[in-house]
Amino acid sequence: MYAKSNVTNEDEDLSHGDIINKHIRDLQEEQAQIQDIYKKLARFLYANSMYPINDGYIEYLQYFIHEEKKKQNGNGHNTQVIANLEKLMADYESEIELFKKTLQDQREAGEEIKILSSEEVFTLAGNLYHLPINGKQIRAQVYGIKLGEVEHTAEREKFVELPAKAAKSKVMLQLTNIVAPQ
Repeated sequence: MYAKSNVTNEDEDLSHGDIINKHIRDLQEEQAQIQDIYKKLARFLYANSMYPINDGYIEYLQYFIHEEKKKQNGNGHNTQVIANLEKLMADYESEIELFKKTLQDQREAGEEIKILSSEEVFTLAGNLYHLPINGKQIRAQVYGIKLGEVEHTAEREKFVELPAKAAKSKVMLQLTNIVAPQ
């Protein structure tokens, strides 16, 4: 699926090849923004002990490398694509390892670690939604995930009718005192 091009009046004076090259540069700039935000969010999660043991980004890149290699077996001319994906993965792995080491060194030295606030996290997520080329797709994916969570939660919930005498039990009275508005 190709993203819709944002052709402006200045683009009308460009040749077809120049328009394609400009679109590639725009995509590369957007990729850099997405990677920067991802790294900041990964640091936030790691620093707050919520860092996933399984790094999905690495698995994602490995999947694409595997798919591109399958295309190559079918006489695809994508050696450069594979090389770029492998470089991207290696760069990311080295940055994350450096980050982990730096964070560990800071913790051992007792230094304060600068991490994002929750407001900054939401701002970064909002920045992803407003990307000109892929923002709508990111927003749609997040909406789909949220919708799936709501549906899954609804399927898991079980409502149980308690007998009338349960409301007077010691446990229910204690629970009422805990959750009752003060």
